[in-house]
Amino acid sequence: MKLGCICGSFNRSFDSGVMDQIGFLRRCADDLQVQGVELQDIHFPQTRRAYLKMLRRTARELQLVIIGVGAHNDFGRADPTLRQSEVTKVKQWVEVAEELGAPLVRVFAGSPEGDREQRWPAMIDSLREVADFARHAGVRLGLENHNHGAFTPTAEEFLRVLREVNSPSLVPLLDTGNFINGWASVERTLPIVAHVHAKFWQVAPDGSDEKVDYGKIIPALRKAGYTGWVSLEYETPEPEETGIPRALGYLRRLLP
Repeated sequence: MKLGCICGSFNRSFDSGVMDQIGFLRRCADDLQVQGVELQDIHFPQTRRAYLKMLRRTARELQLVIIGVGAHNDFGRADPTLRQSEVTKVKQWVEVAEELGAPLVRVFAGSPEGDREQRWPAMIDSLREVADFARHAGVRLGLENHNHGAFTPTAEEFLRVLREVNSPSLVPLLDTGNFINGWASVERTLPIVAHVHAKFWQVAPDGSDEKVDYGKIIPALRKAGYTGWVSLEYETPEPEETGIPRALGYLRRLLP
């Protein structure tokens, strides 16, 4: 398994203006010493080709792998026009990932506006369309489980989405902290997971998280034969400067 960091871990630094994407890359390479980085749509100041080439070159010079790009999309919109705009958004970020040489774009099923079952078929159709687009671009979409009133609060719904879309270009991206029933759903997804976000809600003095048992999750991933990326996603009240290195240190001790 390889250790990465999601730029959203530094949302407060980005929001305050003390960090930009280049600063994030340098922090990951020089201070955190992770192997890979995940970028997110909300932190791109622009997507012109010259800028993307510079970003890709900088990562390469810092010996960092750009693991993927996170898109914030919602296929639960009831209005067909608004839902199609979400489809267009994901396709645009697939093109950005292609330009960056990133193999993965993180996507969500979304949160249904109104009745879940009424919104479900249109959500599946939207995911099929973007998955087909990604296939032609040579990029995979990582479907992340999401719990905030979303289509995929547990493994049951999450696996149902993957089954109904039925595309090799849509792969399961496990966020360890997002299932509403925790380990019960995490355990069901481990055998098929293609990418992992290691969510931290509260970092203990030893770097562990009392809400997410990585002492159980990491060995279970290893037992399942998982050899991919484990990317830190830090969402705790503690300042980034102290909490992130401690959380990464804990993960590093657990990884083979």
